[in-house]
Amino acid sequence: MRAWMFERTGNPREVLALRDLPVPQPSPGQVLVRVRAASVNFSDALIVRGTYQLRPPLPAVAGMEVAGETLGDDPATGLSAGTRVAGLTTGLVGAFAEYAVLDRASVFAPPPSYSYPEAACFPVAFQTAWFAVHVRGRVRAGDVVLVHAAAGGVGLAAVQLAHAAGARVIGIVGDEAKREVAKAAGCAEVLLRGGDDLVGRVKETAGGSVHVVVDPVGGAAHAVSERVVGFDGRIVIVGFASGQVPAVRADLAMVKNYSVVGLHWGLYRDKAPDVVVEEYQRLVAVVGEAGIRPVVSSVVSFACVPEAVAAVESGQTAGRVAVDLGLPTPA
Repeated sequence: MRAWMFERTGNPREVLALRDLPVPQPSPGQVLVRVRAASVNFSDALIVRGTYQLRPPLPAVAGMEVAGETLGDDPATGLSAGTRVAGLTTGLVGAFAEYAVLDRASVFAPPPSYSYPEAACFPVAFQTAWFAVHVRGRVRAGDVVLVHAAAGGVGLAAVQLAHAAGARVIGIVGDEAKREVAKAAGCAEVLLRGGDDLVGRVKETAGGSVHVVVDPVGGAAHAVSERVVGFDGRIVIVGFASGQVPAVRADLAMVKNYSVVGLHWGLYRDKAPDVVVEEYQRLVAVVGEAGIRPVVSSVVSFACVPEAVAAVESGQTAGRVAVDLGLPTPA
């Protein structure tokens, strides 16, 4: 099979190489999937660079999220050959290949109307966003929700889900092109990082303060969150895309009576897998009722994986980027 492998960590454009490898063999409790599409996540670049909290043994095949069909009937997993699935690869590597192995607990049935690229972009971003909005953030109808990086993968999903829950959503993005994407996803107001008085504009739009903040950025974004969150509010920390881990002002949390809560969705799969199953069912029901689809801004061929990973890492993409293994190699 063809696969994008890295034998050393570094710049994705430089270290990812296309190789012919044997088809991986699943162990008991695992599923072999013929990959039809894979999504490109910011974390993929971190893993290739060796800066992610998980560091797989090398050499490794890059990528963590796929959609495709199962191969072979397996009574142990309850899946028959040809079942349409999406999910996370074992060890968060191995997705940018023609075949991939997934742990059974990481295999999900995507919404039936989704294309393969859409299905590949659904499990991580939407489950992370769902847990941020509903499990950790406890968003209710009428709440005002601030979403940092509102045109990114998790950010866009959070905007869509909070809007569907009846919240008024304020988004913060990095450039004008992303402003329109976030607006179309459900933001009532979209502010430009570096171009707007963020604290003043958020307070003005929110009518004083916000109830919930979803923050995949960290760094300076957290300081904005601390100033705009209101009484009994929640700041949900999802990640540190800025590369900076902020200091949490415990004094402000006490004086203003708000909570700062972390979200590591992957940990739920290990510590509370039943919760993941229950919440996924709720998520799929909501996206079906609301007609929500992943915002896939770019679908590239398998030959373009290194460039796609680098583009997502750069922060220049709006929405999700997917790799379609059925697309021809560009001339």
